[in-house]
Amino acid sequence: MRRPIAPRFAMALLLFAAAWGCKRSAGTKNSQPAGSVAPVPREVLCMEQPEGCMYCSGRDVLPAPFLDADQSRPTICDPKDGDDCVEFCTALAAECALPWSSKPRCVFNSELAFQRAVFNRDTSDRPEVQVAGRLVDENGRRIEGARVDVWVSRGTQQTALAQDLSGKDGTFHLRLRGGPWNYSLRFSRPGLASEILDRLPADKLASSTAGSQPRVFRLGPEVVIKGRIVDSSSSAVPVTDAEVSALRTLEDSIESSSARSGDDGGFVLGGLETRRYFLRITKFGWRPLIVKAVQAGAGGRVAIKVTRATVIRGVVRDKDGDPESNATVAAVLSDVPGTPTTPIFWTTDSTGAFAQDRFAPGTYYLWARKGDMLAYPPEKIELPDGGDVDVTLSLQQKGSRVKGHVSPEAAFRLSPGTRALLVSRSSPLAFPRPAVANLDEASGRFEFAGILPGRYEISIREGAKTLAIVAGPREVEIPIDADVTVPLKESIVVRPRIAE
Repeated sequence: MRRPIAPRFAMALLLFAAAWGCKRSAGTKNSQPAGSVAPVPREVLCMEQPEGCMYCSGRDVLPAPFLDADQSRPTICDPKDGDDCVEFCTALAAECALPWSSKPRCVFNSELAFQRAVFNRDTSDRPEVQVAGRLVDENGRRIEGARVDVWVSRGTQQTALAQDLSGKDGTFHLRLRGGPWNYSLRFSRPGLASEILDRLPADKLASSTAGSQPRVFRLGPEVVIKGRIVDSSSSAVPVTDAEVSALRTLEDSIESSSARSGDDGGFVLGGLETRRYFLRITKFGWRPLIVKAVQAGAGGRVAIKVTRATVIRGVVRDKDGDPESNATVAAVLSDVPGTPTTPIFWTTDSTGAFAQDRFAPGTYYLWARKGDMLAYPPEKIELPDGGDVDVTLSLQQKGSRVKGHVSPEAAFRLSPGTRALLVSRSSPLAFPRPAVANLDEASGRFEFAGILPGRYEISIREGAKTLAIVAGPREVEIPIDADVTVPLKESIVVRPRIAE
């Protein structure tokens, strides 16, 4: 099995991100093929999500829709190796994302590369707008080698699009696609204050040029913010390698400056104007913090205290005790009356390790699964405020199978999108996600795999609608034994609900 490369999912204002070696899952052999999912659109581009599934976007399907929680994920396996499979998290399952396919690969090796490729693909038929400018200092001297960063904003999503450097005469030249979106530019050079042009259309940037002369941007001398980050204990222990960003407003998506804290917790943010900034401090294992209204150039050191986050970390191992990469881990806060308990899912890395720091304190149940193998029963842990809990999850239990058959009532016909669901009625002892199976279009048969022991309600859905079961089983009991096949002896007869 090839080793996957899993980047951190950058929430950084982007669409979705970029692919590289596909993560595999030991999908069931009755996984649906790409042809039964959706027509393959032109110019497909793909990325790998942190959950381990492949996201693909085609120009004729914008965006390729994510699947609902109760929809089956297309899983396609290599015909020559049934254990080498790729799971897709959208309705589009592209052949070019399969590593064994002879077609050219459409999977990118970084989130940023994917975002840029999607934008360039979607705007390839748009005219280009020429944008020129000249950077000078406050004395009018031209600035050579200043960095010009370009972002494009579409809706609420912002993508780092390009970089350039000013020439010997201080000029820069950009070619931007015109359209119903905005661009942001940041000019920066060590020793000078950064300048940001925020969210302007390409034609507005071009029209700011006076005649044939490029628009002039003046960068003043920089001022700095110095500070030190320590923990909130009475010992004030330095916090190293925390990321510090300076923002002009809380709504800004582009920082004016950024730095990391050193061994003593100290940091220096340069490239700032004489004004107040918001400082954003982030580090894994610590609660994110915003420090408001910090004056740049005021002198002295800003003292910042951060608080430990509540962390769950650990490793998933297979039945032989070896680390299991690309296993799905789920955590659910124990039921609190009146409070929804949304599961948190994440994926193990190539060493089988996992870690998350976004938990509230409380009692949690932890699961892991890979293909048909599951950790059972779930691990119960007590997570104190600011605690850091280590856990090992072992995939010892092979899930059971449920086989059945659905038939429509007279004068009713099942659509190709009809699917069967098993919804646990024995929570919290079942994996916190409905099991989904597609119906065979010809026979109406279905099969669930990897099911944990417990009692489940059977639901038949057509798109977002739940069909009424007029005859046949409505529940199924899975015994405690592993790897059991439970056949439903009667056919499940369905019809549309009257109210629908």
